[in-house]
Amino acid sequence: MAALAALACAGAAQAQINGFAPGTGTLREHKLPFTVPADARTPLLSAVLLVREGEAPVYYLSTGLGVPRFGIPDDPGAAAWKVVPDADCAHLETVPLAEVKQPAVQAVTVQKNPLPMVCAAAFEDSCTSRDQQLRITTTFQGRQRTARVGGGFFGTEGTINSTFYTGVRSLTIEHLPTGRLLRMDETLKDNNGYSAPQTAIRYLPELRRVLLLGAATLRGMPQAGCIVLPGAEGGAAETRPPPRP
Repeated sequence: MAALAALACAGAAQAQINGFAPGTGTLREHKLPFTVPADARTPLLSAVLLVREGEAPVYYLSTGLGVPRFGIPDDPGAAAWKVVPDADCAHLETVPLAEVKQPAVQAVTVQKNPLPMVCAAAFEDSCTSRDQQLRITTTFQGRQRTARVGGGFFGTEGTINSTFYTGVRSLTIEHLPTGRLLRMDETLKDNNGYSAPQTAIRYLPELRRVLLLGAATLRGMPQAGCIVLPGAEGGAAETRPPPRP
């Protein structure tokens, strides 16, 4: 789940987890404009990534889409968006559900995801995209303590050891060929949980775009961002909008 706090124990009393703040660095983050149809789910935090492959792949995001082969219908709040590159970075264009149900449009599976699913999931870790272009790292600076807390979902199933952190946890997205990066910080104050936004970071290698779908929050609200990766010469990537279906 994107940008959810990974809690060591649900029954432990702790300070609120506010998530990562918007990033800073030499990779510029742009806003990712989109609109949400009435009564539909937002594409932030839990959208499925789909692609229509070809010479110029077209990417989509969808929420609440059913799985016909398993007899699962669409959710009443199902919606779909096409990722459209533009002069700034990209925007999401609302499209009919029928467009993402075409046989040529397929979900990006774990095996085909340009980013391994472990990226941005662990408290501290580092991973590299399958094409060796991006590195995503989580680090922590601060102090920690261990305490016995209530176990189980409600904290009533005995006690277990849990680690509480106070300090700053950083998530860095680095473009390896140029060394440019974006860093987002999460402040922890005696927390035994943390943000794990692995599915909120979507790398679209053919478009040289990285979508941040709720990876950061501002005043408690998830933010939508977009990064244009540098081209071979280190400049901004050329914008080539995909063809209309």
